[in-house]
Amino acid sequence: MNYETYIPAKQNPPQKKIRLPRQNENDLRKESHQPPPQSWQKKIGCLTFPKESRLLKRWEFNKVMREGKRLVGRFLCIDLRPAKKGRLGISASSKYGSAPERNRFKRLVREAYRQNSLPSWEIHVVPRQCAKGAKFSDIQNEITTLIKCSATASR
Repeated sequence: MNYETYIPAKQNPPQKKIRLPRQNENDLRKESHQPPPQSWQKKIGCLTFPKESRLLKRWEFNKVMREGKRLVGRFLCIDLRPAKKGRLGISASSKYGSAPERNRFKRLVREAYRQNSLPSWEIHVVPRQCAKGAKFSDIQNEITTLIKCSATASR
């Protein structure tokens, strides 16, 4: 006697679920999916640092370090190189600290650069460990004194 039953090897293909959109299905969705801008964005505006004002490429940073003059302060080191248009580059490596510490330093330096009317230099800024506890006014004063001292010394 044969107790085995016949099971076909070929299985039926799964049926596709067909989705039919309903009429006026998306009426509740707004045209723009973005939330409205925050109140502080309306008041202040966007504080951007355009690409034309930044050192972006590695070779640009290297050129400033190679051809420029290095100035060392208490909170930061600055490499300066005369240029037609002023540009800023900031290098804060992971040796300096955690990501929030590096971002804070870069934010302070960018704001100090924005607020001061500096001569046209290509500037590369590197933080020192003391800068972790520095206030904005400390960094701003140091940047202005280092750059203005070098500008008067080069004349």
